[in-house]
Amino acid sequence: MKQYSVLMFDSKELNREVRIYLMLPSNYRNTQKRYPVLYMHDGQNLFDAKTGYKNMTWGILEAFEENPKLPEVIIVGIENGGEKRSDELVPIPFNFSNIGNPEYGEDTYGGKTDDYLCFIINQVKPYIDKHFRTYKSAKNTAIMGSSFGGVSSMYAACHYNNYFSRFGCLSNAWYVVQDEMEKMIQKSDLSKVKKLYMDVGTKESSKALNNELYISSNNKVYDIIKDKLDPSKLKYEIIEGAKHYETAWAKRLPVIIRFLFND
Repeated sequence: MKQYSVLMFDSKELNREVRIYLMLPSNYRNTQKRYPVLYMHDGQNLFDAKTGYKNMTWGILEAFEENPKLPEVIIVGIENGGEKRSDELVPIPFNFSNIGNPEYGEDTYGGKTDDYLCFIINQVKPYIDKHFRTYKSAKNTAIMGSSFGGVSSMYAACHYNNYFSRFGCLSNAWYVVQDEMEKMIQKSDLSKVKKLYMDVGTKESSKALNNELYISSNNKVYDIIKDKLDPSKLKYEIIEGAKHYETAWAKRLPVIIRFLFND
């Protein structure tokens, strides 16, 4: 059975201690090969039900065990900040009450994604590149996440494509900052993007109106992206019946890994 390890970082950018979850390819110890790297948000949800949200995981260990022909890649999961997750993953400040969710109160969230991504770029990536056999260049480096993690990954595509060139954006909660993200993507130079995967489920929420919002907001972003990227670099899926859970993301993980790294 594949295993993962845990590293600890003291992040000055985020003002917190951050666990980093690391999975190496199964043949890593038996070769001298170098590998591409996939950085993933919400690292505690990737490998182990004991640390996963509501004891659910992305099933990454199992996916690579069950699909031995998947592209070989080093996976690095960044632990989210708990109550700070929205601040770190959503690049633009927002208020839930302004988007029709007054039950969340009047607090403002978001706006610290640059700090979060700079922590990955300035601390985590140099450490991984120094201590493991990686392909260091942007063309072999990916970043991926779901919900707010998808928003963060798209922000990286727009502003940090000197460090990442492959992007996974699942079940994206664009709607909290829809207009700002659309304008940002429209203005961004995406010429360095090698691959970009986007998707949304039809059952992201228990509320029908919210499901419609998820789908329409993702369609709007896709309509902008498809005019900026060659079709061979872009994949967008509307997944029937898929919910907003780690188990749903686990089901499409092998397809995404193949798309992002099979070139």
